[in-house]
Amino acid sequence: MGIIIVVLTLISGAVLGAQSAINPAFAKKAGSLESAMVNYFFGAVIMGIVVVLFGKVDMIAISKVPTWQLLCAFFGVGYVVLTILSVPKIGVSTAVILVIVGQLTTGMVVDNFGWFENSVIHFDLKRLVGVVLMLIALYFSLKTEPKKKGAERYEVAK
Repeated sequence: MGIIIVVLTLISGAVLGAQSAINPAFAKKAGSLESAMVNYFFGAVIMGIVVVLFGKVDMIAISKVPTWQLLCAFFGVGYVVLTILSVPKIGVSTAVILVIVGQLTTGMVVDNFGWFENSVIHFDLKRLVGVVLMLIALYFSLKTEPKKKGAERYEVAK
């Protein structure tokens, strides 16, 4: 595995963490759904420019993909709206850990069965240990009391 792809993926995680922190602050002033709309509007404008400058500019190809592949747009919107709603209540790090646990679990199921035209990577003991460690991190994150004034209290379900 090349170091460049590892670094780029790490940067994408950092950007996602920053986005998770910024969106709720913006939503306090503009509204949750409005914040998500602005996020995607400007994202579409920026990506439009990137596609024109660096892409194939073959937008007709979109009409040829299987319909289920277009679900990724709904998933992206769902992620942004749900983090806008959850981060003010549970904090950025807990929200990010929850997102990672959700991604990890879903990713392992997809890998194990090779769904969505992906390679098959079977679930094994090493992956189980990874999930358990993430769940431990989640537990400790949920047990941390918020210090910020106005933050809501939360507890781990017993």
